[in-house]
Amino acid sequence: MRLFMWAAAGWALLLTACGSPLPPSTPTPAPLLETAAIASPPASATPAPPTLTPSASATASPPPTRTSTVTPTPPILNPLTGRPLADPATLDRRPLAIKIAHFPRRVREAQAGLSYADNVWEHYAEGGVTRFTAIFWGQAPERAGNVRSARLIDAILGDAYQAVLVASGSSTGTMNRLRENQDLYRRIVAEATGYSECPLLCREESAALTTNKLFTSPPELWKLADEQGFGPPEGLTGFAFAEPPPAAGRPIGVVHLDFQLGNTIAEWRYNPAAREYARWIDAAGPDGVGVSPDLVPHVDTLNGQALAAANVVVLVAPYVPSNIREAEGGNRYFSYDIQLTGEGPAYVFRDGRMLEGRWQRAEAPHSLPRLVDSGGSVIPLRPGVTWFEILSVNSPAKIDEAAGVFQARFRAPDPFPATPTPAPP
Repeated sequence: MRLFMWAAAGWALLLTACGSPLPPSTPTPAPLLETAAIASPPASATPAPPTLTPSASATASPPPTRTSTVTPTPPILNPLTGRPLADPATLDRRPLAIKIAHFPRRVREAQAGLSYADNVWEHYAEGGVTRFTAIFWGQAPERAGNVRSARLIDAILGDAYQAVLVASGSSTGTMNRLRENQDLYRRIVAEATGYSECPLLCREESAALTTNKLFTSPPELWKLADEQGFGPPEGLTGFAFAEPPPAAGRPIGVVHLDFQLGNTIAEWRYNPAAREYARWIDAAGPDGVGVSPDLVPHVDTLNGQALAAANVVVLVAPYVPSNIREAEGGNRYFSYDIQLTGEGPAYVFRDGRMLEGRWQRAEAPHSLPRLVDSGGSVIPLRPGVTWFEILSVNSPAKIDEAAGVFQARFRAPDPFPATPTPAPP
């Protein structure tokens, strides 16, 4: 009741101060000032109006406006893309390193999930073809593939990302190399390691008919990782990122990589509006066998999205011929041991510019490569997806700054060199 009477009195005072008429009902009078008794006036006199006690609310200054001092919580960033994560719990799961085929060309009609990858590594396999190791962590496509066999480089990438390595299997020599790292070996999901049932590995056609119809499910892989108690990766720091475009470097808008002369091509074309590089690839000719002279966008058939990257990083590293034989297209070739330990030249393409530097990678476990300039300062990537392209040390490259084109042709080392290529110290 006191609250109601105070509110009514305050509202009456506010209306009086504003010059508005009071409501027609008789207001409750404010209490009189407590003073000495006053003599009653003569009956004919008009009584003097009572003296009202000023209301405290009518004279007090308004309370000061409070300024919020709460510091906003900085977003949790994905160490592989530099982008904020919608759910920080994403970092509690293991990255996935999924081996995806790129040849023969017909497999591209069913390549699934590449647009969801945080990083993709493209390397020369053998027989004029390339293969991908796609790293998934921040996003989870329902389906990924076509899954193919691992290569020697996956012993390095699987450990560097502390990933669950997913492949159809591998040659005996490659599997023996993977087995040397028991921590990684227990995280290999492959038909050769006992995983041959859906939904982890699903063959849509018999392996006797084709090797290019094997798919996996990232959500099911993470469920398996939880069941096996793999836990989150330890100290996966990733790469350095910076949003503002660099002032250094040379203007290069096209990165053309010819892995097999006129036959296995990856070309990246910069789109200034999107600040991304669109990926274009060689296409089959009208007969489905020959090669078309025109390139076509590389599309993820899972969602129809053309592949693009915020960064394209070209690394130059030794390809050392091994004594391990791999099968490709019905033929057998010696596998290459890509020496991604130590350091070598690097070209970083972002925001339409090329930054020249070096990659450095320690031999210590769980080491991702660092990208540094000539002075040793880290080269930051633009937040977003990064594709890594690995060329051999004897691959010729040409830079046409006037046309804004970087062009390189992969040159495979002789599998039987007169003098074996020594491993780096």
